[in-house]
Amino acid sequence: MAGKEDWAGALGAEWARKAEATDRLLRPFGEAAMEALGPVAGLRVLDLGCGGGETTLALAEAGAEATGVDVSPDLVALAERRRADATGRAATARFLVADAAEAVFKAPMQALFSRFGAMFFPDPPAAYAHIRAGMAPGAPLAIACWRTPRENEWASLPLMAAKPHLPPAPPADRRAPGPFAWSEPEESFAPLLRGAGWRDVAWAPVDLTIRLGEGRGDDPVEAATAYAMEFGPLASRLRSEPEETARRVEAAVREAMAARLKDGAVVTATA
Repeated sequence: MAGKEDWAGALGAEWARKAEATDRLLRPFGEAAMEALGPVAGLRVLDLGCGGGETTLALAEAGAEATGVDVSPDLVALAERRRADATGRAATARFLVADAAEAVFKAPMQALFSRFGAMFFPDPPAAYAHIRAGMAPGAPLAIACWRTPRENEWASLPLMAAKPHLPPAPPADRRAPGPFAWSEPEESFAPLLRGAGWRDVAWAPVDLTIRLGEGRGDDPVEAATAYAMEFGPLASRLRSEPEETARRVEAAVREAMAARLKDGAVVTATA
């Protein structure tokens, strides 16, 4: 799985290039997490793993003193460009290239937010102990994280299509940093956050559909296929495979995506 060095380097740069498409896919989940967080006006809010800054700008627009933190210089540079183009309160957002497991702020943060940026620390207990120490007493948090791959067709559909063309995957380490590291609440984030000092840790499913390939050119199937080949679990599997295998996988994924085409997008269920 991708680690800090990947996100700080080539992977972060690639995500910055694809930020518009990624933001479109993830936006509904971020909105659900913000609703769960509640009013933020006047609060110092840390946006953990802020990526290209869309969520940080939204928090600032809602009245927060919002600070977005990410290890990727490319993603933070994009966030700064977006802030420069913003109007109203969104323009007050701040961004920092840093590892949140080490960053120190001038004043305690009064709320913590993350849209799929919280599951990548190599030492989660140490990271969240540090983050919690930098929060004000009673500071709430709201974090969007993925459930299991089986419950997220944007991940499982390409993998199932590619399965006949790939060698068997090694057993997954559910504790390893990565997008699905928090997919089992009572084994992952619940004890982690409680151990760091948060109380009343609770969670709720958010069942939505993701429309892959929508608004990305004339062929949503091609766009959805390219996205699956470049990002997510399938892309990780393909990094060590020869080009011939990748071509066979791409053809199989394209066929699976075409079967889900509806109203100008490849429609998948996700959670």
